[in-house]
Amino acid sequence: MLEFISGNETEVMSDPVNTPKAAFVIVESPKGYMLLYNTYRHLWELAGGFIDQGELPQECAIRECKEESNQNISNLKFVGLAKYTDMNASIYYAFLHDEEPFTKNDEISELRWWKPNEDIDKLDSLSIELIKLHNPILKEEENATRCN
Repeated sequence: MLEFISGNETEVMSDPVNTPKAAFVIVESPKGYMLLYNTYRHLWELAGGFIDQGELPQECAIRECKEESNQNISNLKFVGLAKYTDMNASIYYAFLHDEEPFTKNDEISELRWWKPNEDIDKLDSLSIELIKLHNPILKEEENATRCN
């Protein structure tokens, strides 16, 4: 990630250079953060994907979450805009109160509720970076661990 811009979604998106091509959602429940195993990339990652023509970034995040995990999310909170070399992505957060059964599909083979103190192989570093940007306590804990 080259840059992360937080703030008011309307203000961030008012600059044409910030137009997102993708949207991702950090989904949390009492069980932890939702990670999905992408069978193409062989990584655990957040739900999300490319924005369809005429679709708003929030609509994309909701659609992708449903398609990839079978979870119904609402009340999205804008976390920020992640700027990469080849695109921008809107990042959202949702707290899930009622979990639906996971349905395996061509892209996603498994859903896992991850707690930050748990080790997990093949974890997408960008997904973890976004979770830490949303939850500054995790970033502080990581820095404290590095200092000790």
